[in-house]
Amino acid sequence: MLRVISFISISLTLGMTFFSQADDSVVSSFSVSQKVDEKRRIAGLWHDVNDSNFANGHLIVSQFGDEIFTAHYLEFKGSPFVEHGSGFRDKDTITINVQVTQQIPGWTTKGVHTLTLSDDGQYLIGEYFSGGEKGPLKFKKAGK
Repeated sequence: MLRVISFISISLTLGMTFFSQADDSVVSSFSVSQKVDEKRRIAGLWHDVNDSNFANGHLIVSQFGDEIFTAHYLEFKGSPFVEHGSGFRDKDTITINVQVTQQIPGWTTKGVHTLTLSDDGQYLIGEYFSGGEKGPLKFKKAGK
């Protein structure tokens, strides 16, 4: 349990470091001085809204240029799960290679998530690919 708390603390600290430096420049073709359309912002906190088997799901996304970094915590039918990842952004789609640090028995320990920002900017929707399996992912933007 102490390892999970330590990991989450480190992930949040790193996430806040990336948030403070994140520029979302990839979403705008204008010069750096132009304001980014906040609806197209991917960096931030997202809540897992995949289905009722998932609870307390939180995804932190940070962006530095076109690089993406994530930390993800969820509980699946009461069992905790923790993973982190890195990848890239291409327009409104992010592709993340994830590594599981607290596994749910029977689940794999690495995979790829591909998520696309919805037209209204309120959801990241896509799929995970892991161990030859795939399935849906859906996150709702939390806060601003």
